[in-house]
Amino acid sequence: MAKLYFRYGAMNSGKTANLLMVAHNYLAQNKDVIIIKPSKDTRWGADSDVKSRAIEGSFPAVTVSDSDDIKAIVKSRINTVHAILVEEAQFLSKKHVRDLAIIADSFDIPVICYGLRCSFMDGELFEGSAALMYWADSIEEVKTVCEYCRSKATKNLLRINGIPQYTGTTNVVMGDVDGTQTSFTPVCRKHYLNPP
Repeated sequence: MAKLYFRYGAMNSGKTANLLMVAHNYLAQNKDVIIIKPSKDTRWGADSDVKSRAIEGSFPAVTVSDSDDIKAIVKSRINTVHAILVEEAQFLSKKHVRDLAIIADSFDIPVICYGLRCSFMDGELFEGSAALMYWADSIEEVKTVCEYCRSKATKNLLRINGIPQYTGTTNVVMGDVDGTQTSFTPVCRKHYLNPP
């Protein structure tokens, strides 16, 4: 039976690079994949390709909004698909995550979701991440180190104009785009609470 996987990590842990490598491995064996990314992911503008800062290359993705039916998208390619890969899964709705679990069970297609577990806000999980923590068969951490020490990074520190932010709205904030005053840093708990 296929599984629903959630591979999460802090910013800059290589999640997208991992997704691209998995896509490459399937395609190198002539096995088709569907790559899905939420429309809330605007890091690369209107481009629907999935790209990584860590490696060159990209793959086209199907962009979904909260109102899109993921099951219908998969059913349209059900005879050829060997895996479903999801980029920025934290931005999925609870319904999308539940549908992905049903797809894994009903169609015996592995679904591998990559994303952040928690937002920059103190103690807040993203909606999609919380649903994945509930529905996923396998939960794996993609590890990286704290920007300021050798500890494992488990948090995402948001700075706007250099000032750490711990509250805000649940609106999507894309902060790793060149030229903005908004930046995210992978940090351990100690440096999340007491950034240098």
